[in-house]
Amino acid sequence: MKFSPFNFQAPLGAGGITLMAFSYLQFAVPHGKGLIKLSDIPWASLTTMQTSLYAPLVGIMLVFTIINLLSIVVFSKDLIQWLATKQDYKEFMSGPPSRITGICVPIASLSMTMNVILAPLAFFVPKLHDNIQGMMLPGLIMFGFLLLMLLKLEFTMLKSWLSQPLDVTKSNFVWLLDVFAFGLVNLTGAGIASMASNREIASIAAVATLLALSIGSFLLVIKLTYLIYQQLKSSELPDNQIQPAYFLVVPITCLYAISYYKIMLYLQTWFSFDIKIASFFFITFSYVIAIGWAIFTAYLLTDYFKNYFYKSEYFPTQWAMV
Repeated sequence: MKFSPFNFQAPLGAGGITLMAFSYLQFAVPHGKGLIKLSDIPWASLTTMQTSLYAPLVGIMLVFTIINLLSIVVFSKDLIQWLATKQDYKEFMSGPPSRITGICVPIASLSMTMNVILAPLAFFVPKLHDNIQGMMLPGLIMFGFLLLMLLKLEFTMLKSWLSQPLDVTKSNFVWLLDVFAFGLVNLTGAGIASMASNREIASIAAVATLLALSIGSFLLVIKLTYLIYQQLKSSELPDNQIQPAYFLVVPITCLYAISYYKIMLYLQTWFSFDIKIASFFFITFSYVIAIGWAIFTAYLLTDYFKNYFYKSEYFPTQWAMV
């Protein structure tokens, strides 16, 4: 199979699934300060219902953590070889706007893997969990690298769009992939800012994350407004292969809200800010939007699911539903 940056959606999806399972256990199981670990689950005292719920979640975390880590290694190797073949990169970047933004998927996937290492992997590896603060500086360096690469790619795309005629009327919701990548990079930086016990590391991560949040939020508002406007003008939905991309708005909304929330945790830790009202607003409002958009999109794509989805061949946009 010919390599494409869209291949990185596989480790991205696996990482998303394992983080969902981890997040549930983090908030459902009482444990000490910080992130939950496997030994925090009191298996002997759990009810049958709790055991039947927690055990599959732990199994899901283990399986998809392994899938994420193995696939990110394989695809990173493929990416290096692909970039070395400059002609393939130039050909990819000469495509329409919605395809070009796919170059940001590897950045998003690597950011997801960083979160997998700091949370689900540490859940299973006691030494990593106990030394999580020792991971903050390497994590900050990697976060900075990913942010710089993402900014470079964003400006490269902007330069390309400004230097040649751009038919944005052909854009679709895949055009939001760079916004999605900013969301995952934001989540990584905000996580470091809220977790680091070293004030300098936390502050650097917070400032860089606020920069990325500002850029990503601006792009989200501009692009989403334009895409909705174009869709309202259109008399029909895009091609069947493109329709699942509507679901991209759901994870984007959640990623940005959680990132803002974690930045507020940083402000609470180091500046004693009262974040109760603001955090409630961000989390509640974002999840209302995400759930509402998911229901609306599922209704909008009724014909897609009934008449096309089950008999269709794989297409990268289907990862948006994951």
